[in-house]
Amino acid sequence: MRRIYWLGSVAVILAVAACGSATGQTAATGQTAAINHRAVPKSAIKRLTALADKAIAANGGKRVEWATAVLTTEAEALRSATPGDTVPDDKTTLVYLVTIKGQFTAYDASPPSGAALPTGSYMSLVYLAKTFRPTSFGLRHRPSPVSPASLGPVTRLKVHPAARS
Repeated sequence: MRRIYWLGSVAVILAVAACGSATGQTAATGQTAAINHRAVPKSAIKRLTALADKAIAANGGKRVEWATAVLTTEAEALRSATPGDTVPDDKTTLVYLVTIKGQFTAYDASPPSGAALPTGSYMSLVYLAKTFRPTSFGLRHRPSPVSPASLGPVTRLKVHPAARS
């Protein structure tokens, strides 16, 4: 009889812990799960599309296939945009992670003397959600190991044909 009582207690404790993790803080990042699952507000889509168009033009975008945006925290966005970069002790600053697939050259980069300008097929941009101020830029030849879809609902941005040249 004691064994059944003990197993029942363990089951209740595990169930309570599971419920807490679904609505509370995630173990890996300490951020609230609610932050990760908020969609990009409709009011932000036009501005994010304009920012994506500007970035495509500034970085010689060719053969642009798609552009997406995700609302997440800055710490999580950096894991996707610029793996290895971190924001110490900041798991609450909301940002938009914009990811664009195409062919890009970072014309504004300052490489060492004699080095080529960075190029890539995946451009990632991070903007503060409150002000749309840019905080990070990443350019890669392959998709990020941290998919934007793993950070929250993905919103497709309809970049303009002039930006697709």
